[in-house]
Amino acid sequence: MITCNVLRRGYFSASMLLVAVLVGSGLFGAGREVYAAPLSESGKIRAEYLRLRNIDPTGDDPVQRSNWETLAAKIRAASVQRQLDDESAGLRILGAEAQLRLYRSIKTQAYLTTAKALVTPVTVSASVSEDIRAQAWLLLGDISVYSGLTDAAEHAYERASELDIATEKRVSQRLQGLRLGTFKRFLPSHDREIPRVIAGRDARLRTGAGPIVVLDPGHGGGDVGATSQHGGQEKEITLDIARRVKALLERRHQLKVQLTRDDDTFVPLARRTAFANRKEGAVFVSLHVNASENHNLEGLEAYYLDNTNDEASRKLAERENGVAPGEALDDLSFMLSDLIQSGKLEDSILLTRSVEAGIRSKVLTSHRDLRSLGVKKAPFFVLVGAHMPCSLIEMFFVDNPVEGRKLHD
Repeated sequence: MITCNVLRRGYFSASMLLVAVLVGSGLFGAGREVYAAPLSESGKIRAEYLRLRNIDPTGDDPVQRSNWETLAAKIRAASVQRQLDDESAGLRILGAEAQLRLYRSIKTQAYLTTAKALVTPVTVSASVSEDIRAQAWLLLGDISVYSGLTDAAEHAYERASELDIATEKRVSQRLQGLRLGTFKRFLPSHDREIPRVIAGRDARLRTGAGPIVVLDPGHGGGDVGATSQHGGQEKEITLDIARRVKALLERRHQLKVQLTRDDDTFVPLARRTAFANRKEGAVFVSLHVNASENHNLEGLEAYYLDNTNDEASRKLAERENGVAPGEALDDLSFMLSDLIQSGKLEDSILLTRSVEAGIRSKVLTSHRDLRSLGVKKAPFFVLVGAHMPCSLIEMFFVDNPVEGRKLHD
């Protein structure tokens, strides 16, 4: 079992996570193999698309550019040769997204032209289901934004809303992004830049190097996260704790630790998980502090990735995911992710329980006015697509007068 006597009694701010991420038996071992049914030809193309975007979520890695170009050409060839139906329309949407990613990267107008040519026939086809046509209109709106055609973009978004009510909140977010000038900063797409994994290797120990722990300080840059009553910001607290834990893990346990950010930088959620995968992390722990509308809630919460019917957990996930209240999560991304996560779910639960137990045994013993709300499950985007056991920790409520003061101590 994970040892709990490595912390000094009463030390709150950084050491409270040390037990969580370490030295327990089984957490750093090789995982189970994951098997999937044989894929169709279009399924293989889609699998390659999802694999590549998990490596390069935002499409701006110069090393991967030729791979994107090859895949975009393959998708285009496969989709235009087939009669329009839901499957070929889905391929066209993927192809248009790949072309849009290439345009974002190197700003060549031909990519936008090709993207528009791929997706436009889908928007008007009677042989394609309304939800897929809505996705096509949504993407056509994005293409119009990058083409400088704001009116055309707004029209496309309106058509998407008319066809599928589920897109209304996404349309609202895009329109707000246009008004505020933040649209291109956050690179919106119909799948919210979620890394979707349907194949991949387990994160194993590197020969002679030992396990790598990946810590993810939540938020950053313009995304400040939750704030305390004294003006303290979640992004600052999580980075401070991550740096302290990194130093302790490396000094006391000779573990190698990687941080998804080491300064006040905005890092998209998908890039955090992709970073952990590239580093071949043995565990991935995302660090956050909580907040509530009435500022009176209190307690520690430890989460592993799964869907949930618990309303409070879903609302928390919505806040951390940056989606509009009540917006449904993309079930497909979770089904695809499960091909990896199902092999790691048991280890993720063990990791999360170990985090919670370690904090409870040390911090709550020294600070009896604090409490734990236990281990829970929720659909946090930042955990989707991880190749290793992963957890998200809400380290007490920063806007609670008592807990906020201790987090700043």
